[in-house]
Amino acid sequence: MGFFKIGRGIAGESAVVNPNMMACSSSQGVSPPWGASSYILPAIGAILFLKLFLTCFLSQKHTHRRGKTARDDLLRHAVVTGGSSGIGLAIAHELALNKGCKHVTLLARKIEGLQAAKDGLEKELLATGVEQKLDQIVSIKSVDVADYDAVSKAADEICRVENGGPPSLLFNIAGTSSAGRFVETSPKEFERLMRINYLGTAHVTRAFLPHMLKNKADADPAVPPKPSTVVFTSSAAGQVGVFGYGAYSPTKAALRAMAESLSMEVPSSVAVQVAYPPDTDTPGYEAEQVGKPKETHLISEAAGLYRPSDVARTMVGAALASRPRFNVYFGLEGWMLSTLTAGMGPPHGMVDLICQVLLMGVFRFISLFYLWDFRRIINRCRIELEGGGMIGNGVGGLSEENSKSKGDEDGSTYKAEWMCGGAGW
Repeated sequence: MGFFKIGRGIAGESAVVNPNMMACSSSQGVSPPWGASSYILPAIGAILFLKLFLTCFLSQKHTHRRGKTARDDLLRHAVVTGGSSGIGLAIAHELALNKGCKHVTLLARKIEGLQAAKDGLEKELLATGVEQKLDQIVSIKSVDVADYDAVSKAADEICRVENGGPPSLLFNIAGTSSAGRFVETSPKEFERLMRINYLGTAHVTRAFLPHMLKNKADADPAVPPKPSTVVFTSSAAGQVGVFGYGAYSPTKAALRAMAESLSMEVPSSVAVQVAYPPDTDTPGYEAEQVGKPKETHLISEAAGLYRPSDVARTMVGAALASRPRFNVYFGLEGWMLSTLTAGMGPPHGMVDLICQVLLMGVFRFISLFYLWDFRRIINRCRIELEGGGMIGNGVGGLSEENSKSKGDEDGSTYKAEWMCGGAGW
């Protein structure tokens, strides 16, 4: 606002100081002598714009660049929640077998799955025959991430020196999902998903982070802690709401806000990341298929199905990067979606910032075609339902007859357009 006042002041002063000249110039058809002052506002704007870019670039370069020895420090001790299967187990495999992490601790609720994961990893390490890998340690701890007291107690135990010390890598992978129409979802399901996906991540991070901040090689308070990375696992469904994920998507979207807040609080030695994996071939994904609406299945299948090893490789590589990024995406569509939903999140260098500034409008235009396709799918399912076709994926779907009987039990009638996205579609 200040430079607008300055510009008006200059123009106004010229008009007051030279009234005769102004009148004379106007009467003779000569342009008024304020041409020089008209360049002030564009010049100030250009300077401020350049300053903004340089500030963002230099601050990112100074804050997040890690030294050459950071990789060894980061591979000292990794804690992985949800480590008994799926993406969590794949990350543990990537860290232990491919990156040489000295100590990997797996957290999950069921001890049977944890023990099987531990035995499998140790067997693979032994099969390599490499002496360095034979010294690696795989630990397990059974804990329910939804129970903060249990998580806090486990964190205090795990962070002891004899148990590996504070983690240098904290992967929050534990989570669950379900799909179903909003009006058919039990109120308890909303609470269950929020408790596991959001509160579970908050509990683990809150319990381990104080130990990670104290992790330093010198007692001098001026010496910063060793580098570390905290990874939150959101989802592509946490970036955009999708039919059938009314209970699931909000729990993953909330992780983004928590990560942004945390990234402002922690020192530069701690990198905070949010990963947005697409559909991945895991036991959790298989369980999600039960009762999954046909609309949800058709919308999500366009993105394909990723392997856990591919997702793990990307997430581990991002966590160990010399300049770790805030958003960790997968594939071209993942990059486009992360750019489109950048919001107020921290940028990753100048190239990332320029792409967000220049391409956000273009990607918004492209997103309209995706939305059009989603609405076409939902409308087609509505037509099938009205014609007596099956709604669902053949596992948990409801036929028109069953949906009517269910509505009759509740003393109401389910409209086909409600079941397929609403009359607005």
